Formats: sequence, C-alpha cells, structure tokens
Amino acid sequence: IMCKTGLVAVVGVPNVGKSTLINSLLGEKVAIVSEKAQTTREAQIGILTLGENQMLLIDTPGITKPRHLLDKKIMSDAMSRISESDVVLWIVDVSKSPREKDRQVIELILKSNYTNKIVIAMNKMDLLNPKHVISNTDLYRDLCPSAKWMLVSGLKQLNLDKLVEQILDLLPNGSKFYNDDEITDMSARKMASELMREASLKYLRDEIPHGVAVIVEAFDEKDGYVNIEAVLIVENDRHKSIVIGKNGNMIKRIGITSRLNIEKMMDKRVNLDTHVKVQYDWRNNPGKLQYVGY
Repeated sequence: IMCKTGLVAVVGVPNVGKSTLINSLLGEKVAIVSEKAQTTREAQIGILTLGENQMLLIDTPGITKPRHLLDKKIMSDAMSRISESDVVLWIVDVSKSPREKDRQVIELILKSNYTNKIVIAMNKMDLLNPKHVISNTDLYRDLCPSAKWMLVSGLKQLNLDKLVEQILDLLPNGSKFYNDDEITDMSARKMASELMREASLKYLRDEIPHGVAVIVEAFDEKDGYVNIEAVLIVENDRHKSIVIGKNGNMIKRIGITSRLNIEKMMDKRVNLDTHVKVQYDWRNNPGKLQYVGY
C-alpha cells in the first residue's frame, strides 16, 4: 500500500489557537496551551497516525518580532522548521480580518518554504460573524491564492477531518517514522518541564512568565510513581520573590497544578519537589540560554 507521510509545520501569529488545534487533531494534549502569547518555545512534534499514513505536526512558536536573544533563537528555529517541512499549515483567526502580522507570516512562509504546499486553517469559525464569512475568507485567500483552505474550529472540533484530508493530499509518499502508539517526540521528562512552565504561565503576572524557564534536575520512575526535582529559573530577585509568593503560596500553587497534570500525563503518582533560582538576564546570555536548555 502507498502510504503518505511527512512533516507539517504549524505556523501562525501568537494566539490564533495553534496548540489547541494540534491537541484536537491528536485527540490528546501534547502542546501546552495558555492565553499568553509566545507559549511555545521549542518546536515539538505531534504524531498523527491514520491507518498507513502518518502526519508529523511541528508546533512552531508564534511568529513575532524578537525582543531578546531567546526570541531570536526561537524565531530562527521556527524558520528552519518551515523550510524543512513538506506542507505548511498556516493557522489564522478567521473571526478577525487579516492584520499586518498575518501578512508578514505568509511572506515568511513563502520565502522560506520551497514546496509552496500550503493549507490555510481558518480557525475559530465558531466565533465568525455570519455576515463576515465571505469577506474574511476571501481576504485570507487573497494573501496566498495557491493555498488550499478550510474553515475549522480547534476548540469545537469542527471540520478537522476535512482539514486532515487536505493535508494528506499534499504529503509525499513514504513509510512511517514512528510507532502507531506514539503521539509526540518529546520525552516524559521534557513534557513534565513543559507542564510546569504551563502552570507558571497560568498563575504569574504578565511580565514574569516569559522570564521563567524550568530545568528538571532529577526524574526517577519507580514502581507506580515518579520522583521529580525541578528548578524554576527566573531573571532577577524581584521575580524570585513573586514566584515564591507570600508564605510560599505561589510556588505551592504552581507545584500542585504541575503535579496533577504530570500525573494525568503519566498515569502514575508523582512526588514533585520545586525550587526557584535566579540566573540574571538569562534570556540575553548565550551561556545561560544553553544552561537552561535552549
């Protein structure tokens, strides 16, 4: 049987619902989700196996203007993923008409992906005002006339099967890269650190979360439970005191939410030990970025 398999770069500006859509397609949570922009830092692969076909969805970070060295690294990683992929899935928020940022994204896609196999997932169709359906879809299609397109909702899981068919049509023939039961290339240890970062994003005030990194220093799986020791890295002493919180309340909340989510992911009891450490201005320092794992 001829199988279709290949890399699909999932691209878009922040907050168009990329991670939600990926999780909906996979039927399981592999990408962390947050209201805050720039939640995704590293390209992670979600593996969607459909019979003999396999689609490798690469969740790229939301494309924005870099503010520091970390952002620059994130963007160049996103660009190289776009250039390596067989198909680009461009996600837009169809409930709004295209903005300048969307135009910049499609320019980047056309510049960096030679295959020009592009599918526009017009996401959030459930929020689209009926009288704007034609005008908004036309405006996005005008930005990339050669692309296939589909109105979808990642949250409400509308038209996802049709979207998958469009992508499969464009994928090259080839054999599977992963086993049928695998849904991500990320290790449990790495997923645990991402779930901790998701909890930090959830509870911390606006300016701090993006200055937080998580290092899992120990990850021991015993019979039926997992021991995890983790450090939250922050950029300065003020952030450290906020992350710890009054009487340690904040770090406790982050810890409890993280532990419950990791238990759900691993289906095991988790003992989670968390500390906070300061690495001054780590997002602008190449050595510290490497220490933190970027």
